[in-house]
This record gives sequence, structure tokens and C-alpha cells, in this order.
Amino acid sequence: MKKIAIIGAGMAGLTLATRLKGKASITIFEKSRGAGGRMSTRRAGDFQFDHGAQYFTVESEAFRSFLLSPKMSDSVANWPVTINNSEDQRDRYVGMPGMNALCKALAMHLDVNFSVRVEQCIASSRGWELLTDSQDSLGIFDWVISTAPQPQTADLLPEIFSGHEDLQDVRMSGGFTVMAGFEEEISLPTDAAKYQGQPVGWVARNDLKPGRQTPPSLVIQASSGWADNHLEEDLTAVQAALLKNASELSGKDMSAAVHLDCHRWRYAQASTALGQDYLLDRENRLAVCGDWCRGAVVEDAFLSAHALAGRMIEVL
Repeated sequence: MKKIAIIGAGMAGLTLATRLKGKASITIFEKSRGAGGRMSTRRAGDFQFDHGAQYFTVESEAFRSFLLSPKMSDSVANWPVTINNSEDQRDRYVGMPGMNALCKALAMHLDVNFSVRVEQCIASSRGWELLTDSQDSLGIFDWVISTAPQPQTADLLPEIFSGHEDLQDVRMSGGFTVMAGFEEEISLPTDAAKYQGQPVGWVARNDLKPGRQTPPSLVIQASSGWADNHLEEDLTAVQAALLKNASELSGKDMSAAVHLDCHRWRYAQASTALGQDYLLDRENRLAVCGDWCRGAVVEDAFLSAHALAGRMIEVL
């Protein structure tokens, strides 16, 4: 049985591993402490924040079937939210009780190694050897598949990977998320709001999503353009600017927050996607997939991995 290393325990990596389980020996390496990637949930005392992806929609039958499967159904809920007069009437869904619930459910049945940063992928006579940032060997694998964001994937995979030229066409935008928790109720015009031409691109009451039982909590996310222009700034300054703008936009003074935190997403989403479901180098046994291959949403991550898994099953 072939040994496959998958880099990343987000939706793409876990979907791929789930579909290939039993077809090969799968090991996943994830640099974070838990599953989810950009579908992460952060907790602080009684507060809870989905500080990455805010929700997802369903367009394909493959993704719908996946979400309705017994393994997933208890981890998904419809979010009947009103978004400041948005004309987009599609159903929106969230993980329950946190956005990372889907990935956690998948990871339970897989060999996932958390808090492991893969730094190098080196050819040997027996296959690909993976090394950590401290030069410890993680083993030798027949295949290496990266589901990390494009810049990290491009840095990790060796120069002989046939997809390197295609990777250069991808552009990733950064992002910031401010997490604000309150002791008292904070009433907004709508449970969620999108904005154009402002530092803030999104504000939502996280505690009003299905399955959340927390004090009032807001997620405030920067617009992509503003985030890219301020990506290297001090997080304290970023937090202050976004809180000020969110207060102005909502008409609510957010300085009463008893908990504040700010997260920098260096690679939040693809501003220019690959335009292919995946890249596969059969000769060198290397491949990539992820949301940024197709677009910038959760379903793109699933469909990219779903497509690559189908091809890998033919190849193995």
C-alpha cells in the first residue's frame, strides 16, 4: 500500500484523506494545534469566535451529499441570517457548535499530526522525505500532496514539481479578524453586515449562529483591499482602526468590549485562483489541491479535494 503525506488539516486535506482512506496509508501533517485551517474557531473564556470562514453555501450535489452524510449531519446547521439587505437569497450554513466542527469530525477518523510544521520535501532513493523546521525527519512517503495556501505550497514542493509554473499565476489576499466579546447585550441593525469601500468588510454576531451558547460576541473582518495595504502593521493599530470603523458603520460604540483580540490571516483567500481543480505530477508523485485552486470558498476546497481524490484512486 502506497504511503501518502498530506500537508494541511483544513477542509481540502481532510476531505482528500477521507476519500483515499483504505486506498493508501495516509498521514496528515498540520502546523496548527487543531483541525480547521481557515474554518477555525477560537475560544476565550466563555466567548467563542469563528474567526476565519463565516459561513458556506452549497451549489454542487457532491458537497450536499457530503454534508448530509451521517458523519457530517450533526456538525452542520442552516444559518437563517439577514445580511443588511443582501439580494443573495442562497441558504447559508455553519459548522455546529463552531465552524471547525466539520473538520474536527473528519479528523477523528484519520491519522493527523498537529503542531508539526513541514519545512522541506527532499527526494531520496525510497521516495520523498519530509523534514520539520527543526530538521527532524517525519518519514519517507511515496506521494506528497500539499493543501496549504499557494505561497506555502510553492515554497515546500521541490523545483521538479511540474505545476510550479501554474502556481505562479495564483494570488492570495490577506485578512484581519477582530474578535470582540461583551458582558451586556449589543444590538446591531442586522445580525450580519457586508460593506464595500471601507476598512471593515464584515461584521456579525457570532453568538447568534446556531448552536452557540455564549455571551454577545462580534466578529469583525477587514476588507481584502484594506488588509493587503496594512498587512505588516502592528496588530494593536489594526484592531483599533477596525473597531473604530465598525462602530461608525453600525452606530454602536464597541469600546465596551471586555474581550478583544485580533488575528492576522496572511493568506486569507485567493484573489486570483488557479483555474483548475488541482495539479498532479504523476511522474514525480506530487500534487496540490485547495480552495485557491477553484476560488475562495469552503465548497471550492471540498470540490478541489474531491476531484483530486477521484484521480488519485485511478493512479494508485
